[in-house]
Amino acid sequence: MQLAKSAMLVSVTIINGGLLGERRDSKASELVENSFNVQHRRTKASKYLIDRKHKSVKRVIAASQRVREVTYRFTLPWGDDKLRLLPVKTAGEFRYAITNATTELEDARSEYIHNYPALVAQSEQDLAELFDATQYPGKDEIGALFKTKINYWPMPESGHFMADISEGAAKEAKQAIEAEIEERLIEATYDMVRRAKDVVTSFLDKLESTDTEPKTNDWGGVTGHKIQGVLRDSLIDNITDTANLIEKMNLTESSQIKKVVKDLRRLSGYSADIWRRYPMRYQIDRPGAITAAQEILTNLQMLDMRDQEIETMVADGGEYM
Repeated sequence: MQLAKSAMLVSVTIINGGLLGERRDSKASELVENSFNVQHRRTKASKYLIDRKHKSVKRVIAASQRVREVTYRFTLPWGDDKLRLLPVKTAGEFRYAITNATTELEDARSEYIHNYPALVAQSEQDLAELFDATQYPGKDEIGALFKTKINYWPMPESGHFMADISEGAAKEAKQAIEAEIEERLIEATYDMVRRAKDVVTSFLDKLESTDTEPKTNDWGGVTGHKIQGVLRDSLIDNITDTANLIEKMNLTESSQIKKVVKDLRRLSGYSADIWRRYPMRYQIDRPGAITAAQEILTNLQMLDMRDQEIETMVADGGEYM
């Protein structure tokens, strides 16, 4: 498998400078220093220029988080936080989801910009003597302080790096790049295991805290059983979705990751809908489901990802570096 044909690089940048945020206030800082006899600049008094609890501010923050969640859901870590590895098999889903998320973010920012003059007026009242009009851009300027940028790059090939350097330097550079790619693929594999652990832990926590109890009539007679608490379809759906996603992200065709997918699908064979409708079935299934989840979680926790067979991906660095 050639990495250049199975994945690409993507970066997502979100800048919400228009929310203005926290600022140091020199007058308040000086007052604190004088009041407590503190050396100059050993303390800091700050203020929020805009009310962080306003619904339009919260909406921008929530929509920004949604963009980040989409990015992390469909991509894998690749070096620093700015670059992510996007498998070709998840690229279509990513583009669709990120388009919806960024549209939601733009709508939230538009609402905030519409409310901005009223927010500034409210800040003038709330901050009183600490209000400084020069710290607030005009309404026609605030929009330029917001930015969303999505960039895609192909995985670079070795010829781009090696063409104009000596054979010895090329060999050394190739070995260094191979080692770095191997390290990054290992980290990507760790990420897949963490995702699996999260959904299995949620499944196990829910089953361990939820049992059945008898239903009784007005005379105390047992008429059946009911489930304590609520079992939602998302309990199983999250496992199914994670299994499908990890399968598409398994760029190294790792046998251990394939087993993780198989184990997740074993859990996804249960049905929360059937359990809700037939509590006695839940009573029967629950012990086995808990045992299966515990075994899977133990295997995930013990999995030594540094034993992954990644050599086949980096054996010929010229294929994809």
